Amino acid sequence: MNCIESGHGNPMTGIDTGFFFALREGDPRAIQIFQEARLAISVLTLFELRRIALRRGFEWEEFKEPLTRLGVIAEISPEVADRAAFASYSAGLPAVDALIIASLQVVGCDKIYSRDPHFAKYRSKDVEIILLNGPSAAV
Repeated sequence: MNCIESGHGNPMTGIDTGFFFALREGDPRAIQIFQEARLAISVLTLFELRRIALRRGFEWEEFKEPLTRLGVIAEISPEVADRAAFASYSAGLPAVDALIIASLQVVGCDKIYSRDPHFAKYRSKDVEIILLNGPSAAV
């Protein structure tokens, strides 16, 4: 699926929790993607960001500005749950990672950027998983 919002010629780019940490650390690739792409995240990424901020003592304000730049926040639906179950089973993905990937696919992302090595296990003709350098943001 490659859903393109009306009025825009490019599919959306999905970003995961680790992307925000790459951005926070000044990763040039993350900055370029953030500035140029139409971005989407999963609602589960919001959960992970908030949880990490609370656990590590980060100010939530650090994430608020980048979050305002998002085009779509993908929710969890029965379709997402079904796709995620298949992805989790077939690729051996943790449930939350599978839900994030599936939710981003359903809203039309053709690329997903992450630091999570679990994401690299997922293979699909509909979406490209791209790992950024750096440590994963352990939730």
